[in-house]
Amino acid sequence: MLKVTKPGTYDYVLALATIVILVALSTVFIYGTLASWSNSIRNPDWTRSWLYADYLNRMNAYAYPFVVALVLALCLCIPKRFIPRTYLLQASFVILALSAMVGIFWGFAFGLGFLLLVSAVMQLVVVVLTGARTGTLVFEREGALVQLGSALLHLGFVVFVLDLVLVTDIQRHLVIFWFATALITVGTLMSFYPREIAALVRRSKQD
Repeated sequence: MLKVTKPGTYDYVLALATIVILVALSTVFIYGTLASWSNSIRNPDWTRSWLYADYLNRMNAYAYPFVVALVLALCLCIPKRFIPRTYLLQASFVILALSAMVGIFWGFAFGLGFLLLVSAVMQLVVVVLTGARTGTLVFEREGALVQLGSALLHLGFVVFVLDLVLVTDIQRHLVIFWFATALITVGTLMSFYPREIAALVRRSKQD
């Protein structure tokens, strides 16, 4: 049986992998922005030609492997909040195996969507339990604001990737995108500035 004998090792490797994936995705996005700007200078109407469709297909092909890798990293990170460390790898492999089975029978997109939906539900449970301060979850840092911020941040990333992979309708896409952006922004502020936020709350209560 696979066991995580050193909790810090699992967290370190997962954090390092996530950083590498995000850097790679950022590089793709920067390249896509520069390519779009260059095409607009050469041909202002290029978005109405076949060049735009070719551009979108290439950008999707470049980004998709890193999106899949980010999904896998997130889905390995979420269970560690409530699954004992000694059985964390087994639980992660079970989730991945179920997603792979769905992908084999109904297609890769469905398998990825199943993995994302399971992750979204688990992370939503983490947010609720963290907000209720049950004390049953495992976090690397102490503090209610920090822990809730981390939970919201992870939920935002899952919703963002879920939107990126599965949603095709432009109206729903924009709504879900901005919802994910709000979760990520609030989660980031709570994770990195808990003392400042707590001070603002105390001041508002005093006033």
